Amino acid sequence: MKTRRFFSTAVIGVVILGLTVSCGLINKMAEPANNFFTLVGNGNLQAAYDSTAGIFKKSTSFQQFEAFMKGNGLIQYKSANWSSVSFENQTGKIKGSVTLKDGTSIPMDLSLVKEGETWKISNILLTGGGVSKTTPEAEPKAEKTIPPLEKLNKLAQGSVVLLGTAINTEDYNSFYNNISKIWQNQITVQKFHDIFNPFKEKGYDLTIANGVTPVFDEAPALDKDGLLHLNGQFPTKPYTILFKLTYHYEYPEWKLFGINVNAK
Repeated sequence: MKTRRFFSTAVIGVVILGLTVSCGLINKMAEPANNFFTLVGNGNLQAAYDSTAGIFKKSTSFQQFEAFMKGNGLIQYKSANWSSVSFENQTGKIKGSVTLKDGTSIPMDLSLVKEGETWKISNILLTGGGVSKTTPEAEPKAEKTIPPLEKLNKLAQGSVVLLGTAINTEDYNSFYNNISKIWQNQITVQKFHDIFNPFKEKGYDLTIANGVTPVFDEAPALDKDGLLHLNGQFPTKPYTILFKLTYHYEYPEWKLFGINVNAK
C-alpha cells in the first residue's frame, strides 16, 4: 500500500478595513500634510511637489501643480487645522482647512497613500465654494480585478519559494518583510519559525517549486473583502506541493496575507 506523506499548516490574518481612527492617527497623518503646506508657504514648491506620492507625480506635472497652488492662493499658507481622518488598507483621507496669511480659510480633503512607512499626499480636493482640485487620476484606488494569469503564477511561485528559502535557511526575515503590513502586525518572525520548522524536520523543500508553473485547482477569486485567493498545486517531484494562498492589496501590489501549504 502506498504511503501518503502529508503536512499542513494554515496561517490566516484578519482584515481590518475602513476604520475611522483616533486623534493619534490624525496627528500622524497630519504631520506630512503640515510639512507639505509649510514648504508651499515658504515658496519651496519644488520640494513640496517632490514630497508627494508617486501616483500624484505620475498624473500631475510640476507645472500643473504650481498653477494649482498659486491659482488657489495656497502659497500664502499660514496654518492648518485637521478635524478627521479615515483610512482603508494603505490609503487614507484627512479633512480640515488651511488658513492663509490674510485670514482666509480654505476647507479641503487630502488623500494620502502609504509608501513604505511614510504617508504621502496623493490628491488635494478643495471643498469650499468654487471647487477646484488636482487631476482625479491621482486618487489611488483599491485593486478590484483579478490579475492576469502570468501575474498569478508569479505570485504563487514567489510566495511558496520565498517561504521554502526561509525554511531551508531558518531565516524568516525576508519572508516576513514581504508579507502584508496588516499581517505583520499580527504575527512575528519567531512564530513563522515555530509553525514551519516541521517542514525542515521532515525534509520537505518548497523551493523545488521554483520554475514550475502552478496548476490552480479552483478559479482565482476575490472575496467580499477584496482578498485574492489562489488554491492549487505545483506538480513537483518527489512530492507535490499543494497551496492555498491569500493576498491583500496594498498599493501598488498584492501582498501575502495567508498561507496553507501541504506536501504529499
